[in-house]
Amino acid sequence: MKKVVKVSIGKMAFTVEEDGYLILKGYLEELNEHYRGMQNGNEIVEGIEERIADLFLEKSGTSSVISSAVVREVITLLGRPEVIDEESNETNYRRRVNSSFGRAEKRLYRDPDNKMIGGVCSGLAAYFNIDIAIVRVIFLVLLFFSWIPFALVPFAGIHGAGGSFIFIAYIIMWIAIPEARTVKQKFAMRGEKPDLSNIQRNIERSAHRVGRDLRRAGRNSTPVINDFFRVISKIFAVILVLISIGGILLFSFLFLGIEIFNGFIPANMIDYIELGLENTLWLKISTLAFLFLPLLGMLYGGIQILFEFKNPRFRPGLIMFILWIIAGFTSATFAVKASRPYWESAREISDVPLTTMSDTLYLSLEFDNPMPEKDLIIDGDKDELFIFWVDDSDKEKRFVVFPEIKIERDSEYDSKYMKLRTHSFGYTGGEAMMKAQRNLPSFEMTDSLVTIHPDIYTKSKKWDGTNKRITLYIPENVKVMLKDPIRFGFDGEIEIHNGFNFSRHRAPYRPW
Repeated sequence: MKKVVKVSIGKMAFTVEEDGYLILKGYLEELNEHYRGMQNGNEIVEGIEERIADLFLEKSGTSSVISSAVVREVITLLGRPEVIDEESNETNYRRRVNSSFGRAEKRLYRDPDNKMIGGVCSGLAAYFNIDIAIVRVIFLVLLFFSWIPFALVPFAGIHGAGGSFIFIAYIIMWIAIPEARTVKQKFAMRGEKPDLSNIQRNIERSAHRVGRDLRRAGRNSTPVINDFFRVISKIFAVILVLISIGGILLFSFLFLGIEIFNGFIPANMIDYIELGLENTLWLKISTLAFLFLPLLGMLYGGIQILFEFKNPRFRPGLIMFILWIIAGFTSATFAVKASRPYWESAREISDVPLTTMSDTLYLSLEFDNPMPEKDLIIDGDKDELFIFWVDDSDKEKRFVVFPEIKIERDSEYDSKYMKLRTHSFGYTGGEAMMKAQRNLPSFEMTDSLVTIHPDIYTKSKKWDGTNKRITLYIPENVKVMLKDPIRFGFDGEIEIHNGFNFSRHRAPYRPW
């Protein structure tokens, strides 16, 4: 059983084995003796104690007992005070700093100690060894000028490249660049090892900056720049939260919450389209993840800035970024495979003469069930009509889609004829052509009545990319009347849009 001693190091309480405490006590006495007569000596010793505390936390945590081995390891890492004496010669010091012995591998981290928003600018400044203010000013300037329209900045190269590019670039770097948590990582930002010489140099550099800031504060009365950036960071955080919440709600309603038809949401519409995939589950999941993950990352970052939460060790931002990359790659892969039936297209056109002598041509849209009074799409005026609806009278829901009807009137036409058009897609041009040829609009003609049949799409008989149109070429004095399932005259008096009438006489819309 070993004796332990409770001790405060760097304003933090630790429990240290008695042997380790004696070693640590002797080491701290050496440091005090070495820096006693030096300018900023007390601050340097305090800084070294803070580094010792950080290293203890990194290696043992707060609840564990600091062993003698850990104490020796930390002292070895920091080095003895005698090392400073060996560097009194400036030439030798520079040679040592530039050698592999005095240098650590430089890595890019976000700097949590000097951050205003996410620590990206301060991390870049430490990595490239430039002033933080310069990096922040560069970001603000780029953000400002990137909002200038392309017409005013012809050298921008990309039309419409707004400030969102800089904004998104900052978010991506915030998520992708890890935060420097440990002492080793904080020194690795500058390519330095956490030994005594570098600690002393950083503290002296900080003392110089503090003195400079105090002198500036004496002249300017307040550190305006820091307050400005702090306010900007909070505003930035609020914008992040609002944009992310708005985007999450919008996508949730669009893809998961709004029924565009009776019992149908947009995410389920894909089940009625013929794709190059048998199972679309992973396409849906990866696409939704690709849309939602950036919004969740923005929400997390905004809340973290507003409430100044510390990042957990498992780095949720980096995890979300990796998942977003995976989701994007997965979604693109499935989308390419799903689009195979639509890589080529073809058209087929057929002319049919209308032999009726009547000055009125009647159209009928024939279906075995009545047209519903709601959950249908209608768009019609004097020149065209488009209509489809969802039929749920049977066990399986069905999409009922009629060919688009278009009317061309001209006084020079001395005869009437009907043009059938089909535009189809396929994996190859030949497949698309065969689809177009065998899928011309279906109709029956009896004297002055043209009966048009719809296409029915279900989960077992899916839409295959075929679009149909019937165009009537008639003289101006010939009237066209739709008699079933609704009464509608292509005369300009009534226009129908999604089941609502917009007419000069406000004629009611009624299914027959």
